[in-house]
Amino acid sequence: MTLSKVYFFMIIIICLALSLAITLFTEDLKEHKRYKRYLKFTALIGVLGIIMELLGWNHLCRFQCVLLTFTPFLTLIISKATMELYRKVFKREPFQMHNGKLSDGFYVENKGNLKFKRYYGFYTGSIIGFPFMIIMILFVIIQENVC
Repeated sequence: MTLSKVYFFMIIIICLALSLAITLFTEDLKEHKRYKRYLKFTALIGVLGIIMELLGWNHLCRFQCVLLTFTPFLTLIISKATMELYRKVFKREPFQMHNGKLSDGFYVENKGNLKFKRYYGFYTGSIIGFPFMIIMILFVIIQENVC
């Protein structure tokens, strides 16, 4: 394996780890200013994937590199959309849970009430499952139609 391949896969792994961190700490997305900052940062990471594709520095199938580098951006958008959907449909602020307790973000402390434990559990499953399912569907579509 060449050094070029090692750097390529390091970038892909960092992008996927960032997506996981965004999924686990969605409480920080509730602040609009922080959400916009994350959105700009993840969009720049996605542009890196486009540049890698244009330069031919892609050791995967066409456009898979772009999708994988845009996963933090897509995860951010899907998580925020899920959060807003829960606010509009259930008319209640959603909070994420971890090990039966309300989860905090890096910067935001969780102010939820544990009497809505089922609602928070369902929300937690959705906020983790939706980005994963949508990105996997996109990955399979690219795999089937481009490769």
